Amino acid sequence: MKRLALCIAIMLAIISSCLASLYMLKAATDELYTKIDLCLVAYYSEDDTLLDNLEDFENYWGEYYVKASFLTRSSSLDDISGMISRLEPLLNEQGDEFSAELNSIRFRANLLYESQIPHFRSVF
Repeated sequence: MKRLALCIAIMLAIISSCLASLYMLKAATDELYTKIDLCLVAYYSEDDTLLDNLEDFENYWGEYYVKASFLTRSSSLDDISGMISRLEPLLNEQGDEFSAELNSIRFRANLLYESQIPHFRSVF
């Protein structure tokens, strides 16, 4: 009986740590979406705060990278980092590629989060 209780306690600890890490990643991803949306709104409205929003987004990406690197594959994060490094040159080119790149970053961040959600079909 003690073994069963110990097994249940270990399983509950594993499940709770998984849920906590998923919650942490979701909160960080939602904040990333907010930063991206602020950049897009400033870009489309030709607001002067775009550079400040972009700098804030890039700074937050550093925090997000550290948080997410404990939970996800770093190759996906490195791909997104490369995309973020191209944002400022794309902004200087005055093309629509800046907004397309931001939307692509948002999509990739969503895929990154979605890949961490456990599915029953992935167990069996």
